[in-house]
Amino acid sequence: MLDSIIATLVSIVDSMEYVGVYFYMLLVGTFVPVPSELVLLPAGYLASQGEKSFLLLLLAGSLGSISGALINYFFAKLIIKTFLRKKRTFMAKVIIFFRSHGKISAFVAPLTPGLGQYISLPAGIAHMKLRYFIPITYTANIIWVGFMLGVGYMFGADHTASQTKAMQGSLILFGIVILISIGYVIKETRKKKVTDPL
Repeated sequence: MLDSIIATLVSIVDSMEYVGVYFYMLLVGTFVPVPSELVLLPAGYLASQGEKSFLLLLLAGSLGSISGALINYFFAKLIIKTFLRKKRTFMAKVIIFFRSHGKISAFVAPLTPGLGQYISLPAGIAHMKLRYFIPITYTANIIWVGFMLGVGYMFGADHTASQTKAMQGSLILFGIVILISIGYVIKETRKKKVTDPL
């Protein structure tokens, strides 16, 4: 059963081509809850088999992610903020948080499963400067896309015990970084009363 599901995913990703990967990752980059792993892991496997270019997959995936993030950013900046004007306490916390911790949050969130596509919304509400938002978010996205492609590539290239152990160690280390990052963000967002910057 599992083998047939994997084979189906690989077949679908193979038919998507690079433009398809770009648009799928654009969707991932927005607030639509679709998992990047469904495409990136099979894409990495296809790269290991010589069916796709790892570099072009990395480029298509990371550009799609930042495109989706920018859609979120401007949506929040132009639309969501209008509807939240009366929520002054919430708005103040978002703006003050991003003044102090926006850069680290924009970098950490895309490396956190389930959180990455949403960090661009508060970034837009806080009007985080694009000269910081774009390079920071793109760097984080290219790391995440590269990591997911790399996992698929390694399992497609070789299944030796040593590589499996190396991958397990990498996943554990990656998970520790994510947990520490989540804890940091939660701690900062729970800080007590702030001065209203609005």
